[in-house]
Amino acid sequence: MKRLMQFSLVGNTAIKDSTGQAIPNECPDTIELIGELKSVYQNEFYKAEQAGIRPQGVFVISSFDYKGQNSLIIGSKSYAIYRTFEVGTDKIELYFGDRVGGNNG
Repeated sequence: MKRLMQFSLVGNTAIKDSTGQAIPNECPDTIELIGELKSVYQNEFYKAEQAGIRPQGVFVISSFDYKGQNSLIIGSKSYAIYRTFEVGTDKIELYFGDRVGGNNG
């Protein structure tokens, strides 16, 4: 049985401060989606931990809906999308989790 869940994809852009430094900024545009939520395999935990990510899950959605966003929101919690994987020609897996240290996005 598939486990479907609602979430929001949030785009990110960088804005520049007065010194010219790029500062990440969440775009006001969000896309509300329903995706198939899957668990992360054990070897994914190891790979992600090495990259400073605490994996939380994988959403499978239509490739058409994904435009390179690098964060998603479930309820009131924001997660980083740290990896994607194309499944066939019309689906994509979005691997998401918490950045170690709490700096998501």
